[in-house]
Amino acid sequence: MIRLSNIRYQYPDSNGDWALQGIDLTVDKGEYLLLCGGSGSGKSTLGYLLNGLIPHFFGGTLEGQVSILGRDTGDLTVEDLFSTVGLVFQNTDAQLFNSTVENEIAFGLESLGRQAREIESEIRRTAAAVGIGHLLDRSPTALSGGEKRLVAIASVLCMAPPILVLDEPLAHLDWQGAERVRKILCCLHGQGTTVVVIEQRVEAVLTDATRCVVMDRGSLLFDGPPKAAGPVLRDRHLVPRYPAKPRFEPAQPKAALLLRVRNICYTIDRKPILHDVSLQVRVGEILAVVGPNGSGKTTLVRHFNGLLRPQGGDVVFMGKGIGSAGPSGMAGRIGISFQNPNDQFFKTKVEDEIRIGLKLSPEGAEERFRDLCTLFHLHELLDRSPYRLSEGQKKRVSVASILAMGPKLLVLDEPTVGQDGRFLEILAGLLLSLGEKGVTIVVVTHDLEFALAAASRWVVVHGGRVVGMGAPRELAQDASLIRMGALHPIGDALVGEGRTDTGGPGDLGH
Repeated sequence: MIRLSNIRYQYPDSNGDWALQGIDLTVDKGEYLLLCGGSGSGKSTLGYLLNGLIPHFFGGTLEGQVSILGRDTGDLTVEDLFSTVGLVFQNTDAQLFNSTVENEIAFGLESLGRQAREIESEIRRTAAAVGIGHLLDRSPTALSGGEKRLVAIASVLCMAPPILVLDEPLAHLDWQGAERVRKILCCLHGQGTTVVVIEQRVEAVLTDATRCVVMDRGSLLFDGPPKAAGPVLRDRHLVPRYPAKPRFEPAQPKAALLLRVRNICYTIDRKPILHDVSLQVRVGEILAVVGPNGSGKTTLVRHFNGLLRPQGGDVVFMGKGIGSAGPSGMAGRIGISFQNPNDQFFKTKVEDEIRIGLKLSPEGAEERFRDLCTLFHLHELLDRSPYRLSEGQKKRVSVASILAMGPKLLVLDEPTVGQDGRFLEILAGLLLSLGEKGVTIVVVTHDLEFALAAASRWVVVHGGRVVGMGAPRELAQDASLIRMGALHPIGDALVGEGRTDTGGPGDLGH
């Protein structure tokens, strides 16, 4: 069904570097293939090959042959490939462009020439299956990252292509959304659909797949049954191993108050997003904001530096209200790494992007620049455009550029998305180290294992309200929060003090 023969590929602005090299891969009809590897290893590029975006859209230099259903993709039209290979992008914002969710799902069906009655029926069926029936009249731009991900998946699933390629389909999803998507993919695979999943959350998909391919530096490192993949996954740190115990005590109530949020309310498109939310952040603590998709987590933290103004209540930073200061007035004091890094970039080179922040805190700038490049593995990326990086690499640049400012409060919105296990370990260790030095950090995440490893306190948001606040290990086992869907059960082994890794592939093969 899919055959790649002696593939080499180079992006137009790659400075001579090959994104893919020596790729020989055959995917048979009805396979469920998990494609994994470190950030920037070539996974998304391989996905673009499978549906013809390379060479039809990206250009560059392509050597070798890619055939789908026995036909060379270079000879097929974009329309042919569109109906044969459904692709869910890693960056869903690049895929959603209609005014409503309903129109977004309808677009592909209309392009295939389906009748209006059939389109309406398919929209309702697919939206219900994916769990977004209540969002049909909403604008995609007003949705959370996880909700956008589900819309993008629905817009591809409704066309029922014989081949599905999904690039990090579980990214930004809460546990309920992730489980729903997993079950749908397993069902489609059982019905004969060929499924290719590109995913960093390896342990969530590995047991569903019939085959695992691991990439490294643009080449295939492993190709075989999932149960045999354990050693290479562990060796390459594709499943994170976090510190077994917290390295410092949580911030005490006596620590100075840095940020106070009091009774804030916020509405988007006449839909209440935040209801009477209050919380405090003290100097030196690492606070994780957790909760399901669409609960208001990102909306909440965007109030911290004035990106959003509360429609009720107030936000006070270091004893002063931020209402009049706004984002420009808070620059250098509160740094936010956005959920979508593309919304944050200003420069055409990675080096320039990081140096913007250094100008806000010039003392020791060059030493900090070198340290950040080493810590985030950016040396090879400095001359690249941040927009041309993988999503995981973009996240690293985004976090590094914010740290360069030396903010008193660091806010990271979904920093684990797109990251391989090795960088998750680095990031958790970095946050713990910064916390020991008195830096205050707020992390928005769906990755509760990461939140357990890095945070000293959790705030649980559900339905626009704070429904839980306190020690992570206690909240993680709170039956009432699990019942209401605010948190998912993660098991005693992970919550216990002896926990060292996330399990999964660690138990596969030796």
